[in-house]
Amino acid sequence: FVAFQSLLSKSTLPASSVKPRRTHRVLNFPSVNVNPFTPETVQRSTVHSKRKSRRSDEDDDDDDYSLRYRPRVWFARGLMLSRYESEFLELGRVGAGEFGAVYKCVKRLDGCLYAIKRSRRPLAGSANEQLALKEVYAHAVLGHHPHVVRYYSAWAEDDHMIIQNEFCDGGSLLDAITEREEQGECFCELELKDLLLQVSMGLKYIHSSGLVHLDIKPSAFLSSNGADDSEEEEENESPAGVLYKIGDLGHVTSISSPQVEEGDSRFLASEVLREDYGSLPKADVFALGLTVLLAAGAPPLPPNGDEWHCLRQGQMPALPQQLSAVFKSLIQTLLDPDPALRPSTSTLCKHPALRREKSGKLAAQLRKELNVEKFRSAMLERDVQVVLTRLPDVSFFFLYEVTLKFLSFSPQDAAGSHAGSPVSPAGSTLHGTMKFLLENLSHVDRT
Repeated sequence: FVAFQSLLSKSTLPASSVKPRRTHRVLNFPSVNVNPFTPETVQRSTVHSKRKSRRSDEDDDDDDYSLRYRPRVWFARGLMLSRYESEFLELGRVGAGEFGAVYKCVKRLDGCLYAIKRSRRPLAGSANEQLALKEVYAHAVLGHHPHVVRYYSAWAEDDHMIIQNEFCDGGSLLDAITEREEQGECFCELELKDLLLQVSMGLKYIHSSGLVHLDIKPSAFLSSNGADDSEEEEENESPAGVLYKIGDLGHVTSISSPQVEEGDSRFLASEVLREDYGSLPKADVFALGLTVLLAAGAPPLPPNGDEWHCLRQGQMPALPQQLSAVFKSLIQTLLDPDPALRPSTSTLCKHPALRREKSGKLAAQLRKELNVEKFRSAMLERDVQVVLTRLPDVSFFFLYEVTLKFLSFSPQDAAGSHAGSPVSPAGSTLHGTMKFLLENLSHVDRT
């Protein structure tokens, strides 16, 4: 038997608070938290009012308790062994922050690598407890997306929150920027466009889920050296082979009913500081613009002062490299003092300056497919010529039906193409093949 207890309150529920009135309604399990980020919130009050007429006052008291129950972190106590130690083998620490540390671990059961995030200090009664819960809530609601760090599980041990996420072998964007600075280098324009596009896709997904990140910065982006298996990632394959993912969801809040916990002041938009929450997704866009500038070689951002205000007035810092006018103008719009003039993440994902490489790849793919169709047409004409040589008395309609079946076309399709209707490349191949047949079968009896 494992007893559950809240980190917020070490006291157990009095025995008199749960009164077994009916055998089938005895509750022998603890209350559960209600995720505030789920798209469909359970209207317990409505259900309660419908049942009120059918229940006694004692029954209603039991439901009222569950309605008043405050969200909290549940952890196991007693004789249960540590889940972290029993299920995972720790290989080393890969990062640390204000909240806690992240460890690279291999799960003993499946042999796969995971990133285990463990709070630095006990969470009972601390401000970080709600941040930890918000991170778990957001991960659970967002699910799987190629540009959001994947969440697997979360639990608490010894008053510490533990979160199991996917392991990103490329480290954080902050690590990459720092490493290049030490070598006197920075991200080139092509890499900056790739970074901006991928993160915009991740933020678009978060925003479309009714959430906003509010802590966008280089340390919040992790990278993997390899492509994701999803169809979306195949369509938007990184030219550098690096896949960026958004993590650190502790400051995530709802767009419609925000409960804002301000993040890093260096990346904070001025409207958030003024408590103007009407355009929260554009605050993420502003912070993304500053992140791209840091990757481009901009000096460290100030936490306050005159330089801080200059950035909020749309003044870009000096960069050690020359960016194209189009891309520089795009970054400038991300930092616009007016949130309404900043592009949305959906607009960024469609911006031609970021999609040019994809268009080139699409054209190359179409040329490849056209060459394949030409090769098939040439092979078909060769085979037909062989048939004409060996079987001079073969029926014209026999060859006609074979040709149509080879090309997966019906006679109606062929008739449409001869009637002057628009045809696809495959239809053009059919037209050429039939023209070849008609020119070389004049000696065959077509009756």
